[in-house]
Amino acid sequence: MDKDFVDELNELLGDRFSDSESVRSNYSKGEDIFDPVLPLGVAFPNTTEEISEILKICNNFKIPVVPFGAGTSLEGQVVGIKEGISISLENLNKIIEVNKDDFDCRVQASVTRIQLNNYLKDQGVFFPIDPGADASIGGMCATSASGTMAVRYGTMRTNVLGFTIVLPTGEIIKTGGRSKKTSSGYNLTGLFIGSEGTLGIITEIQLRLNPIPESIISGICHFKSLDDAVNSAKEIIQFGVPIARIELLNADQMEISINFSNLSDLQVSPTLFFEFHGTEKGNIESIENCKEISEGNDGFKFKWSKDFKERNKLWKARHDVYWSVKALKANARVYATDACVPITNLAECIRFAEKEIQDLSLKAPIIGHVGDGNFHVTVLYDPQNKEDFKIIRNFSDKLVKKTLDLGGTVTGEHGIGLNKKEYLLLEHPTSLNLMKSLKKTIDPNNIMNPGKIFD
Repeated sequence: MDKDFVDELNELLGDRFSDSESVRSNYSKGEDIFDPVLPLGVAFPNTTEEISEILKICNNFKIPVVPFGAGTSLEGQVVGIKEGISISLENLNKIIEVNKDDFDCRVQASVTRIQLNNYLKDQGVFFPIDPGADASIGGMCATSASGTMAVRYGTMRTNVLGFTIVLPTGEIIKTGGRSKKTSSGYNLTGLFIGSEGTLGIITEIQLRLNPIPESIISGICHFKSLDDAVNSAKEIIQFGVPIARIELLNADQMEISINFSNLSDLQVSPTLFFEFHGTEKGNIESIENCKEISEGNDGFKFKWSKDFKERNKLWKARHDVYWSVKALKANARVYATDACVPITNLAECIRFAEKEIQDLSLKAPIIGHVGDGNFHVTVLYDPQNKEDFKIIRNFSDKLVKKTLDLGGTVTGEHGIGLNKKEYLLLEHPTSLNLMKSLKKTIDPNNIMNPGKIFD
């Protein structure tokens, strides 16, 4: 590293800038398929203003920067850059204010969704976006996360009101505000959602909140075939049944989850998990509607529960899917990919994925947020076997082509990162140049997470 660059960072941060190998290793990748890349060093700022000063120094020396949150991203968004530094946001972990009567709050970027909801639980409100991992709110904004409750509460794009952001030049800007709607100027808040750290560093977020439901009831139903399960989910949405979560696990994943999470009285068959939020009377009515629709599609063993522990065990098993697959084989990796299509095309797309998995003899269970047409394939493979990876990438290529042919998107919530750059061009051939122009205008020295989203 340039000595003058290091001296300036040390003067600003003292021992909160580290170039030790062990620290660099901890901030070299996320939960992705890529080998770690050690950055030159890791900075640990405490404030937005310190991040501003760090970026001014990095921009002056043209040193690349990788913003690092909780490290839970799946597409290589936080893989290090050997000629640059990583900036850990872990010290920006404060909940700044909660306005429960207006259903909004302001948090720093490294506050996690579980931390926030634990803080809110006695105030009658909660934050609904649930990607499974205990991701940081800033990272969830950067990847445009959503997860299991998007079918009712929307995605991060729906639930973010505004930001404090540090641009690559060190300039601090604020976007949006506390009002629930605005038609004032360009939607800069929306621009930074899904930007994956390539345009600036999100340091504070203004969020929408929701009232904690009077009643929460979970349900489960098995099906004879995957098509029956997907068609049930489609009909439940089309008939307007109010539902907070509707998740699909195919038979392969059910077997894995039953063993990993010690689930009892469940069957190895395609399965839907349900959750209902509302009044108890309204939830019971919704359950009856779902039961009728499911049984009309050869669903069986439909059951539901209000018990808190039983509900939590069910959803923990759903959230542990990634780890349940990874635990099948020592030193294995999981190629986790997602696709999203219009709900009327979901059965065809999942059917295509299952057939390709069988034809290629892959170990690749399927799960899905089927209420909004989004599903995930988690492919287990040996990282030492290069031929395995070629087969997996061939499968991914075919799935992407099928998804786009069906009017879908190459990623519903994982983002692009390093892994899906070539797919972004397939999906957005007419607008990719505009994206690159925006990047060049905001970050002319290309210091912000270079090589991610596009080259």
